Amino acid sequence: MKKLLLILTAVLSLAGAADAKWWIFGKSNDEVGLRYLYINQVSAEEAGPKIKIFRETLGTDGLIKINGRASAGKGGVGSVRISLDDKATWQDVKFSDNGTFEYSFKPETGKTYTMLLEITDTAGKTNKVDETRKEITLSDESIQAKVKETLDAMFAAYSAENLQKFMGYVGDDFAGDKGILERAVKRDFDALSSINIRYTVNNISAGSQGRVFVSVTYNRMVFVNKTGATSTDTGSTEFVFDSNEGKLALFSMKQPLMFGLSDAENVATGSVLGNTGTPLVLDDGGNLGGAGTPVTIACGPGQTPAYEFASGATACAPGGGMNIWFYTDANPDLIGLAITQEKTFSTTLSALGSSAVKNLAGYTNQSSVADAGYGSSYCFNYGADFYCLEMVSGPTTANVTAAFRVKKF
Repeated sequence: MKKLLLILTAVLSLAGAADAKWWIFGKSNDEVGLRYLYINQVSAEEAGPKIKIFRETLGTDGLIKINGRASAGKGGVGSVRISLDDKATWQDVKFSDNGTFEYSFKPETGKTYTMLLEITDTAGKTNKVDETRKEITLSDESIQAKVKETLDAMFAAYSAENLQKFMGYVGDDFAGDKGILERAVKRDFDALSSINIRYTVNNISAGSQGRVFVSVTYNRMVFVNKTGATSTDTGSTEFVFDSNEGKLALFSMKQPLMFGLSDAENVATGSVLGNTGTPLVLDDGGNLGGAGTPVTIACGPGQTPAYEFASGATACAPGGGMNIWFYTDANPDLIGLAITQEKTFSTTLSALGSSAVKNLAGYTNQSSVADAGYGSSYCFNYGADFYCLEMVSGPTTANVTAAFRVKKF
C-alpha cells in the first residue's frame, strides 16, 4: 500500500525523516498480514469464520475466487501461500508488486474447505496464519430468487418514493441505525425525483448468524430537484440481509449507497473496493456531491509528481508552493509539505460529510503517517480551508504516476 508522509516543513522532511515515528493505523511498520480479503466479492472479515457459497451464483466456470492484498514491512511481500485443507497442503499464489493477489478453485458441493493464508515478507517474517482461517462450503440451496424479490421490492418502493413501504424491508437491527436511515431516505425523496436504478446480482453468500451477503452491479439515473439536472453513476456495491423465517431484512449497506445518500457517512458501513466512478452523494443542502476531483500526474523516470491544493497545480519537479509530493522508493511514499494539521478517515471521499471534516477534534500536528490505504481519506486543515485526498494509485519505480481524488470542504 501507498505510504503517506505528512511533513510540516521541507526542512523537517529532509532532516527528520530518519527519526520520524511510523504510524500504520494501529499496526507496527514491520507487521505482516492482510489489508483486505474477499471471497467471491464478499468481505471475508464481515462474513465471519464460516462462509456458505451458493452454486447458483457462481459463474459459468464454477469457480470460487479469493482475492486480497497482502502487506509487509519495509522489505515488501516475499510470498503468498494458501491451504484449503487445514494446512495439510499448501499452494503458491501469484501476487503483484503492491501485494494484491487472486486465487481460484473449483469446489465440490457439500465439501468444507478450511482455508488459511500465509504471507511471508522478504526478511522471512510471516503473518498470524491461524487468524486467516475460514471454512468455505458450496451449497445447492436456492436463494437467488428470494434475494432478487427483496431487492426488486426495495428498489420499486424507493423509486416510487414510498417511505413506509421501503422501511418495511429494513430490519430493526439495521447497523447504521434504522431511524437515521429513515430520515436520510426522506431527504433523498426531497432532493431527487425520477429515480431509476437497474442492477445485476453478482454473488450471494451466507456467513455467521445466518446473514446473507449480496454483491451487485448497478446503473442509476436521478433528477436533482435543486439544479434541474439529470445525473447518472454506475459501479458495484454490497448489501447484508438478516434472514428470519424465510424473509430477508436489510441489515447494512456499503458505499456507494443505493439508499440514504443524504447521510452517507452515518448510513454506510464501509466502502466497496474497486469502484472507479464517482457515486452519487447528497450534502446537507440537497446538492449532489461526489468523490472529489480525479487527478493524475504522470512523470518520467527520476521525477517526483507534486500537487498544490489551492490552485490544483501539478508538477514533476516540485518547487515552492507545492503541498504534496508523491515520492517513489521500494514502497511508494506520499510526502506532504507545510501541512498544518491532518486527520484520517477510514472511508472514501464520497462518504465524507463536511461536518465531520471540519470538526477539529482528531486533527493532529504529527509529522508522519505511513502506509496510506485505498478506501481511506486524508484530510488537511490550513486555517479556514479543509482539503481531503483519497489515493487511487501511487508511483512505482517502473511507472512514475500518481492518481488520486481531492476535494475541498
